[in-house]
Amino acid sequence: MKTVTKIKQPLPRVAYERNAETYKILANPKRLEILNLLREQEMSVEDLVKTLGVAKANVSQHLALLRHAKLVTVHRIGLNGYYNIIDPRIVEPCRILHELSLSKKR
Repeated sequence: MKTVTKIKQPLPRVAYERNAETYKILANPKRLEILNLLREQEMSVEDLVKTLGVAKANVSQHLALLRHAKLVTVHRIGLNGYYNIIDPRIVEPCRILHELSLSKKR
């Protein structure tokens, strides 16, 4: 009888569940674009609307999902909300995949 070596899981199973939920949120091109913009600088909703060229309601919905997932924070000055990315490393897979797609074309 062949013995099976038990392999230690790199992460607890609950981490895979949480990560899958985050990946679902990140599976939207506009949300990835928002996160990449916020990686560079803090931006208001109005700044994001102008840069993305989409409706304010649409940007607000994306930001609400990103806030709920704890990927961005907001602070208010008067009526304006200013958004920051929690951790810029969250967009690294986006950059890596972009670089890989460029290398495949060569």
